[in-house]
Amino acid sequence: MTNRARSLLRALAVLALGLAGWARPAAAALPETQSVPGFGVMVHYLPDKQSIAGIGRFDVDAFAASLAEMRASHLILTLGQNNGQFIAPNAALEALCPRSAAHRSPRDLPMEIGRALRRHGIALILYLPFRAPQGDAYLMECLGDVSEQQPPPTRFIAAWSAVIDSWSQHYGAVATGWWFDGVYNTTGMTTRDWDRFCAAARNGAPTRWLAFNAGEGAARFSLKSAPCQNLMAGEYLQPAARLASPPSELRLHVLTPLGASWAQPSAPRFSATQLRSWIGDANARGGMLTLDMPLGADFHFLPAHVALVRSATAPRP
Repeated sequence: MTNRARSLLRALAVLALGLAGWARPAAAALPETQSVPGFGVMVHYLPDKQSIAGIGRFDVDAFAASLAEMRASHLILTLGQNNGQFIAPNAALEALCPRSAAHRSPRDLPMEIGRALRRHGIALILYLPFRAPQGDAYLMECLGDVSEQQPPPTRFIAAWSAVIDSWSQHYGAVATGWWFDGVYNTTGMTTRDWDRFCAAARNGAPTRWLAFNAGEGAARFSLKSAPCQNLMAGEYLQPAARLASPPSELRLHVLTPLGASWAQPSAPRFSATQLRSWIGDANARGGMLTLDMPLGADFHFLPAHVALVRSATAPRP
């Protein structure tokens, strides 16, 4: 081997060692992101109609990384609630109610979030009210609905099923479930009505988790409110000290806010020890614990909440 060849080999070896030394710290700095089965987060994210442009500032990758840092296995995300504002376009809704498009961001935030979550092994469950947005008079009339305390009209069921079907098909396997809120009155719904609604919820992913929420508390969190329901709604402000499966064919699920109430940026109500115990109970029964956690003005979780959850989900030494 010539002296020039030996010099070249030495230079390459030095370069390789330098690259190896540069790469090792970066790999070591990556946070542990192994999810905890059955533990998840709910986010009541929804801008008001005056701040719809804020959706453009939402950092999807940072959001997903934060959920991974807390070792979440699933996220429940609000597509919309009762003010008529939604965080994603919907072709069926805009065909039925054209004026609603004015209050819709062109950004498909749930799709971006769902894809980012999948890179971390986190499932996405979408949230919608079971009824039309109760605070939007135009959508209530356009969709043919009445108060959620009254039986749902057949015309509304057909229209709302079409809206759900559009989102279901669009998100496909990215959406692993639906959580429907406000299932207070289903009087008069026929088998055909339920078949239409349930088929819409399953379009694109027939094995989705489906939860229908009839209200909060021990008497209602475990109710089966729809024939296709397979997951407890789980809404429970003051869960029992130990989580146990009530007599039900549904999968155990308990949903409770970490702060003072839903989406409230307040000090945590629970300790890491309580959370660890509940997560263990849920996992032992093949169930789920979901903590409702607020986002700050910067669309980030509260640092105190993140620190607490990380402590509760950390592997035992």
